Amino acid sequence: MLPGSALADDPEPADDSTNATSLVANAWESDNTTAAPQQDEPTLDVNFSGSLRFNVLFRDYGKPSEGTTINNELQDGGFTFDTFRIGADVSYGSLIFDAEYAIYPESFGGLYIHHGWVGYEFSDARQIQVGVSQVPFGIQPYASSSWFFNSTYYVGLEDDYEAGIKAMYQANGWDIQGAFYMNSEQTTFFAGSDAARYSYDVVPTGGGGSVLAETRNIAEANQFNAKVAYSFDHGPLGFTKVGVSGQRGQLLNRSTGETDWHAAYAAHLQGRYGGFEAKLEFAQQELNPPSVTDDRFVVMGAYASPNRVASEHNVYSSSLAYHIPVNAGPISEIKPYYDFSQVTKEVDAWNDNVTHDIGFLTTAGPLFVYTDLNISKGHPFNQPFDSTFPSAFAEQNDNEWRTAFNVNIGVYF
Repeated sequence: MLPGSALADDPEPADDSTNATSLVANAWESDNTTAAPQQDEPTLDVNFSGSLRFNVLFRDYGKPSEGTTINNELQDGGFTFDTFRIGADVSYGSLIFDAEYAIYPESFGGLYIHHGWVGYEFSDARQIQVGVSQVPFGIQPYASSSWFFNSTYYVGLEDDYEAGIKAMYQANGWDIQGAFYMNSEQTTFFAGSDAARYSYDVVPTGGGGSVLAETRNIAEANQFNAKVAYSFDHGPLGFTKVGVSGQRGQLLNRSTGETDWHAAYAAHLQGRYGGFEAKLEFAQQELNPPSVTDDRFVVMGAYASPNRVASEHNVYSSSLAYHIPVNAGPISEIKPYYDFSQVTKEVDAWNDNVTHDIGFLTTAGPLFVYTDLNISKGHPFNQPFDSTFPSAFAEQNDNEWRTAFNVNIGVYF
């Protein structure tokens, strides 16, 4: 994945409950001589939304590896286009639809779907979605607060989207979700070796490049997910939400037809206490690519850039934030935060990925400004795009601390 592309999604909502669309009641006549019962026609309700974002980015990459050069105008900083998104949510009685399409710089994949599904609301608490939806795993919508995201995102366990069917029950403090995904979201009809997508997945890749020598025609398939969480209501103070998540699926070698399994598990806690907010998560993941010469890693990709990821790893993720109401012109809130994440790997000789992110989010009507100082080892957005980049989440050979300062300016409508 190329550093400098967009990560942060739309501003985080107050909670992750599902919006309800009520069903119009039937009007029945009791007189047998009247016409057959008629149902009132539902109305079509369409809401459009979108965002336009820019980055002001400065990075201290250090020296590139010997024998390589960094062909990157943003090595020392610059002002760049981030992303433009357009979406719509639609309701027609109990039928609901939600979709969003993203436009990124061409080098990051250009155009691709963020999500898109059709659903049905059986009640305020029960809903089903079919299409490309957010995978029910871990803290949602995000396990982090910063624009850079925590490492859970880069190993496919935060804000992930797949194609399949999802069922949800959210009421009386419970958040219970289950899903089956036939495959990951795809930008081409036959899903070639293109890693142009929003969320990280195991992707096919050609051989002979810097990522790996062999061709790997491996992709995710037939994945099951389950998430169970419960919120303890503390009244005016806030809430504490604890939960567990699990997923298990197949890795398919499309060249040979062979399959093997992949799985991940997580325990997570999310709390809001007055202005204070906390998110804590621990996750384990194991991926077993079939018919490969080296099964210590898989190839994951997003934003048109594949890279190696350790097949067995643990992820430690935390985010602490405080919401400060502000009455200064259009500014309504400032939220300082500190995100930390670390990825440890089963291969002892491979270095950990460690990220500290200190920043704050400024809210002014439709304007959201993320200001971040990222200090990290092996973070894709703070790693030179040279020979060390493809190994950042596997060997992570250089193991150097690097610093990046970024301001993301977004208008949401």
